[in-house]
Order: sequence, then C-alpha cells, then structure tokens
Amino acid sequence: SSGINAEYGGGAPKCHACQKSVYMAEELNALGKKWHKVCFKCEGCGKKLTPGMETEHDDKPYCRNCYGKKFGPKGVGGGATAGCLQTSEESSSTSKFKNTHTGKNKFVITNQEKCHRCQKTVYAAEKMLVLRKIFHKMCVKCNSCGKTMDAGAVLEHDDEIYCKSCYAREFGPHGKN
Repeated sequence: SSGINAEYGGGAPKCHACQKSVYMAEELNALGKKWHKVCFKCEGCGKKLTPGMETEHDDKPYCRNCYGKKFGPKGVGGGATAGCLQTSEESSSTSKFKNTHTGKNKFVITNQEKCHRCQKTVYAAEKMLVLRKIFHKMCVKCNSCGKTMDAGAVLEHDDEIYCKSCYAREFGPHGKN
C-alpha cells in the first residue's frame, strides 16, 4: 500500500456532471454523488440547485418546475403545477398533502385588542397607542373634521379625539364646553 486512497484512484473524486476532479473546497454531495457547486444545476433550465430541493430522473438533477413539465402527468395544468397533479397510478393512494383536519376543534384567539374608534381587532402592525387607548393607525382621526392625525397632535374631550383647531373651536374659551 502506497498510502494513496484507492477510492480516488490516486487523485480527487470526479464531478458527476463534468467528470473533472472535485476538491474539497468546491465539493457538493447530492443524489449520492460528488459535484462541483457550479455544476449542480437543473438539466432542463440550467438553474443552480440547492441540495435536497432537486428532483432526479435518469441520474440527472432537475428543478421541480422542469421535472413537472418533462416527466409529470400530461394534459390539464401542465407546467409548474404538473408535478402536483395526480396520476392514474396514484388515484387509490392517500396524498401526503391532503388536509385531513375536520374542523371540530376550532382555535379561537381571545383577549384581542379592539380599536377605540371602530371596535375591530387591532394587530401589531397597525396598532397606535393614543392617550392610553388603542387605535388602528387609520382610525386616529379628528371626531369633528375627520382629519388623520399623528399621536402627538391629538386632544381629548368626553372620550373622543380632536385635532387642535377643532378642539379650540369647539371647546376653547368661546366653544360649547
């Protein structure tokens, strides 16, 4: 034994696509074979593939889209969805993607925060805290003129919000009080 790894025949393993030597820094293992990272691409469109996301036919890698177009069922819905259609051989089997949930146990979210103005649920992305009350951003409007306001420009009277000019006109020294 000369100390040379017999598996490699004295050199680096060969890329499954180009048959050139693959060194560790550029090596990719997929489909039980060694590849250069740049050589592991779809046989149909040439798109670079991510190991584990490919499909295989005749020892060649394909993206799911090309695989469906080339080898999926023919007819209705060919193309990108072809790999998802049911073939005649599969008709008696249960799809692993079938939703078997019957809907008996409903998940109800409780304690949802409601908008002070419209009383509808306020989610985090649209939530605005104004004078210690929760609003949708779009609901922070003057009760009198309907102008949308920033949180810092809001004045309150009898649990309603007003812009500064309407507040001054309605509740100022000469207003209704």
